[in-house]
Amino acid sequence: MIRTFALAAALTLSAPAAAQDVPPEARDAARQAQEIATLMADVQGATALAQRQYFGMVGGAPGESFQGAIALPSGEEGVWRAVIVGQSGEGAEAVQYALAEYEIADGAIRSETIHLPGDTPPLSGSESALAQARGFAPRAVIAAGGTFCTGEEESESPSVTFATIVLPPRPDGTFDAYVLNGPIEANAIPLGRHYRVGFDQFGLDGEPELVTDTCEVISWSGAEPNPATTYATAHDGAAPTPVHVFLSTLLPFGLAVTTGDVTWPVADGAIAEPQAPANPAPAG
Repeated sequence: MIRTFALAAALTLSAPAAAQDVPPEARDAARQAQEIATLMADVQGATALAQRQYFGMVGGAPGESFQGAIALPSGEEGVWRAVIVGQSGEGAEAVQYALAEYEIADGAIRSETIHLPGDTPPLSGSESALAQARGFAPRAVIAAGGTFCTGEEESESPSVTFATIVLPPRPDGTFDAYVLNGPIEANAIPLGRHYRVGFDQFGLDGEPELVTDTCEVISWSGAEPNPATTYATAHDGAAPTPVHVFLSTLLPFGLAVTTGDVTWPVADGAIAEPQAPANPAPAG
């Protein structure tokens, strides 16, 4: 009877026991991943909104100087400053400047300034560093020998689409850029191969790190998926990465990220309490 009871108790308590055994450093990593993913989503939301507005104001023709957008906290709680970046020159002679500037709060544009040709202010300080890093990050990955998933392995000249999210600087001026392997489409989200590039305060010295080592693509039909659906994947790290958490905001269902002996439910940019894995997926 004692052995039977012990076995039954072990089976019944396996999931919570596994969750309790998660080391503190794994929980810290999960918390940090969620915080970084929130920052990624805020930056992406601000830059996307600013670019849509700018494209509309210039008739969809931003010109050859257009180099995307960057975003930083404005100093006012919940308000972001987004800058549409232009560039003249190449390499060491390149100069970045502001084509337009926006204040964004609660997902809406609060103010807009579009600079006329010949009157575009040059970027300086953190803004200049972020703008340079945005273009340099993918090149830093390739220069370090990093590879991407193309989905066209049999093609003689496969192409790669990047989505680069540059985060605001830390207090010491250093910052990270996430280079996401695209294309990210309406019904298909690649789980890899995504990179983090750590930059110095000048945005020139970038150190790439592979974040997710997989070429999985999460795809679904155009029909509204069952919200109870969960996509299972696995990761070699201690906890889900900021990329897992960020991508969960783009999915109509949740992720189940298995790391070792636990599975972390991830949905809508949040990581729930880890559980014992049901069907571990191949690590990536």
